[in-house]
Amino acid sequence: MYNQLEVIKSKIEEAEYVLVGCGLGMENVTDFAEEEIYKPLAEWNISGKAELKEELRDDEAVEWIHQMLVNSFNKHNTLPVYSKLGELLKDKNYFILSMNTSELIMQSGLDKSKMVMPCGNEGLFQCSKSCTHEIQPNNDYVENFMERLPQIMKEVKAGGNMKDYLPYCNECKEPLTCNVRANVETYVEEGYLPQWQNYMQWLSRTLNRKLLLIELEADFTLPSLIRWPFEKNAFLNNKAFLIRVNHEFPQLSEEIKGKGMAVAMTANEFLKLVN
Repeated sequence: MYNQLEVIKSKIEEAEYVLVGCGLGMENVTDFAEEEIYKPLAEWNISGKAELKEELRDDEAVEWIHQMLVNSFNKHNTLPVYSKLGELLKDKNYFILSMNTSELIMQSGLDKSKMVMPCGNEGLFQCSKSCTHEIQPNNDYVENFMERLPQIMKEVKAGGNMKDYLPYCNECKEPLTCNVRANVETYVEEGYLPQWQNYMQWLSRTLNRKLLLIELEADFTLPSLIRWPFEKNAFLNNKAFLIRVNHEFPQLSEEIKGKGMAVAMTANEFLKLVN
């Protein structure tokens, strides 16, 4: 491992461009205790979703309140793995392609203008019926909802309708929902497309330059987003090198033999070693 680590540090040091792919394994829900997310409901002696369900017995209300608690928490916190990634990239010309949809990465110190999230962003709303392609930041709504949460809890528990507290589309009057591919039948791609164009322009400048591709915990969920394109870039660019970090699936294809390295560990373990 020592020799491998020396090669990795050398590749990072000499890289002119660094492209990082963050797979779903980057965000582990067990990194935070559920009671931390549920602190705003501590006065109700509620420290998790199961207790919230017992209190309200309204599935729609439970799901929405849980989503807003998570959204609010993610707007103010990050993960150690993202902080370590920020340390690694602070002096580099980098871009980040992430499959994750939470805003946890936004609080890491990493430059938001240098990341793209094609699977969606929980910090944006779209029409749940996709009647328009309009998207909007949900910061104000989430902040207001959290301020009113104690009163909302009382009213819903007393028989109030959760629909009274949902955000609605200005056009069709259907509820808004988070702009996340997995949440909706028709995903509004305008949420990420401008950044995708920036990513493509950045990537075009890396041809025949020393490009280091660091793939972190990307499994075979949508391999066409990170795993396959990263291998293709390593293959086509004579000066590119791929470091695939995955505790389960670190294997590299035969086509890029000698142009990549498989690292069988978690992203957190890897970033601790290289920082």
